Amino acid sequence: MIRQIFGFIAKFRDPFTYGTAVVVAAVLYLTASSLDRGQQNDLTSLFLLMTLALAWNLVGGYGGQFSLGHSIFVGVGSYATAVILTLLGWPLIPTMIIAAVMSALIGLLLAYPLLRLRGPYLAVGSLGMAVAAYGWMINWDFTKASQAYAMPKEAQVDFATMYQFATVLLLIAIVSIVALVRSPLGLRLVALRDNELGAASIGVKRVRTLLPVWALSGLLTGAMGAVYAVQQGTLTVDGTFNIQFSLDAAIICVIGGLGTLSGPFIGAIIIYFLRKYSAEYQNYALLIEAVVLVIVVRFFPAGIVGLISKGFRAIVHRRAAAQK
Repeated sequence: MIRQIFGFIAKFRDPFTYGTAVVVAAVLYLTASSLDRGQQNDLTSLFLLMTLALAWNLVGGYGGQFSLGHSIFVGVGSYATAVILTLLGWPLIPTMIIAAVMSALIGLLLAYPLLRLRGPYLAVGSLGMAVAAYGWMINWDFTKASQAYAMPKEAQVDFATMYQFATVLLLIAIVSIVALVRSPLGLRLVALRDNELGAASIGVKRVRTLLPVWALSGLLTGAMGAVYAVQQGTLTVDGTFNIQFSLDAAIICVIGGLGTLSGPFIGAIIIYFLRKYSAEYQNYALLIEAVVLVIVVRFFPAGIVGLISKGFRAIVHRRAAAQK
């Protein structure tokens, strides 16, 4: 298992892709001081939403496993950060790393029984686990039921530092997901999604292939939850174990394009700014978002990325035909 999770790191085949990601992230990181606090907070929230969508897309897009349980990883990352800081007083960054690792382990534990299910049964099973986790957490003395829990002073950082945390996390998510998708493990993952029986006939093991994918998805989502907890300053079970995190990730990927790297970015930008600028129309905000989602699903089933690709191919064909 460990070999499968980390073996793909040595499979980097396209230095340009990773170099571009690193350069863009470095520019964003170093320009933090040039942004005002509102811009830093907006970009932090946007980058966290992108990270959440990328992590879900690894399972739901590339793996074809429609999960509604990713809110568990957000909650575990958030509350693990709070518990470790409160009880052990560790430095913030190691605490967030440990919280992410704990979420990865939870991902393995959840995936093992869930992967015996398929299609809508897996979606309902993951939703049931999310509801069960919410029920358990709200009855835990540490969480104080539905009361807000203030993060310790070790978690108090300025907006610029929070923005840099989110930027680095987004870079880690991009590099790790690209590396996995382009590795032999990623090829087996896509083969299972496209034709499970065909993949099984050539020796691809479903559970063995999907377990490390769920672990990485849990790791990234848990890290997102840790940064989210620090950003919020206070935690509630309703806020961190909310099923809305899973729904947001799925909606973003559907709008942007399932199983693509750029889809979660495009979808996150659309959803984030749609919600931001429609917030003043409280009675119609959800309706506007629902209309956008229905239009995309009905007319652009491959998402915005699919629409762009289709348009690009049409232009290429027209130019090729004109040259003949």
